[in-house]
Amino acid sequence: MSELYRRLAVFVDHPSENSFLWILLESTEDPAVWLDLETSEDTFETWIDAFDAGNAALLAYVDDELIGPVESSHGDDDAELPED
Repeated sequence: MSELYRRLAVFVDHPSENSFLWILLESTEDPAVWLDLETSEDTFETWIDAFDAGNAALLAYVDDELIGPVESSHGDDDAELPED
């Protein structure tokens, strides 16, 4: 099975005093371009709380914590076919 390693990152934004939120980013094929993948719905009072929550959200994209975020490539022989 061929797997593509996903380049994911957690970014913490500080839009106002005592208000922090996390944003998950994913790099495109151009490593200089990052796209928003997911943003927290709630705000947090501290940077570390937002960072920890963002990392928890990032881990939801990881099936195996020893390998990291991977996804099967489009040419994968084991890929599931759409049901009729």
